[in-house]
Amino acid sequence: MFDIDYIIPCYGRPEIIRPGLRALANQWHSEYIHVILVNDCSPNTDCDYQDLVDEFSSYLDIRCIRTPENAGQGQARQYGIDHSSHEYFMLQDEDDLLATPLAVSMFVGAVEDNIYQKAENPGGDGNVYILDGEGKPVIDETKKPVAIVSGPLLEFDDHHTRVIEAGNRIWVNSKLYNRRLLKEHDVRFNEAQSRHAEDYYFMNCFFYCLDHDPGYMGVLLDDKQLYYLWYPNEGSQSRKDPHYSFMLSGYTMNGSVNILEFMKDTGRHGIAWNEEREAEYRHTVLNMTVYSYFTFLSFIRRVATTEYVPALELDWYLLRDSCSMLREKCLEYYQTYTYTEKIDEYHIVHTHTDVQFSEPWVDLDTYILEGCEELSWTFEQLLQCKEKYRFNEWGLLE
Repeated sequence: MFDIDYIIPCYGRPEIIRPGLRALANQWHSEYIHVILVNDCSPNTDCDYQDLVDEFSSYLDIRCIRTPENAGQGQARQYGIDHSSHEYFMLQDEDDLLATPLAVSMFVGAVEDNIYQKAENPGGDGNVYILDGEGKPVIDETKKPVAIVSGPLLEFDDHHTRVIEAGNRIWVNSKLYNRRLLKEHDVRFNEAQSRHAEDYYFMNCFFYCLDHDPGYMGVLLDDKQLYYLWYPNEGSQSRKDPHYSFMLSGYTMNGSVNILEFMKDTGRHGIAWNEEREAEYRHTVLNMTVYSYFTFLSFIRRVATTEYVPALELDWYLLRDSCSMLREKCLEYYQTYTYTEKIDEYHIVHTHTDVQFSEPWVDLDTYILEGCEELSWTFEQLLQCKEKYRFNEWGLLE
């Protein structure tokens, strides 16, 4: 067992963190877990989390640090990463918890099982680690270091449960990270995208580097074992906003633009650009543009057909401008896409993603080649579509 940092961003209510800390205190070999509570400048001035530090310090190595200013979930996580030092770390939301007292040891064990030399057990079945003169396991120099161990998580609330598989590339939780890969490729949470869809950018950049760095490997844990409980707290600062999902649309599209820019920034991440990278980038541009096409038109229809009014003009402009930038990137490759590629991507995005689908009144080719008038709308023009646009019961523009 080796030491890991365990980073938990906090904002507002210390009582919701307590169950998660109890689960950590009950971990097998909890002495190897170093908990960092990151106070993201909670508006609750009576809340400094010191009571939690005092309560659990007999069971855990636990401390609390404070961000210089309120920066959102993404930057609070990054602040915790920057102010911790062990090679491996995990991330947890403040209202989540580990599902079993063996969770951390199973993540760490997956690393150990892939990096230490082993020999047949002379006294029984299986293998044992080879130890050096000091009784420490010997590193197998023929093995790649483990960049990430990814386990499944159970999403649950009062209405549903579902298992998010270990191989997912969206959720930052239920994963053990090697900070060496992050440092070598400058993978960080995006400062401009810290409050919504922050996982999307970070995880895509992380896996882009892992996929193309032959010096590292990733490990998937068994999907049949439960490791992490993720509670989608409807009372959170973001989710209790009535237009949360559409605010998220703008940030997600902005994240897509930033991911594409990261892929092209070879000076930053150090991944060589070649024909394979170019082909991957070209395909990713098409995928993200098709996704933004559906999302943008769905946003328009939502505004036109409901009482929904974006609370912030920023929501609209972020979505509009990000969709325009994705369309412009797609135009650079448009002549290279075959008809089959475009149709296939259209149906893949429609069928296999959580896109907020709307029956489009602008076909995809026209949208990419010419755009649409809605992409030039001001916020005031957006609100006027309530009077201008009428949709029938099938969602078609009349």
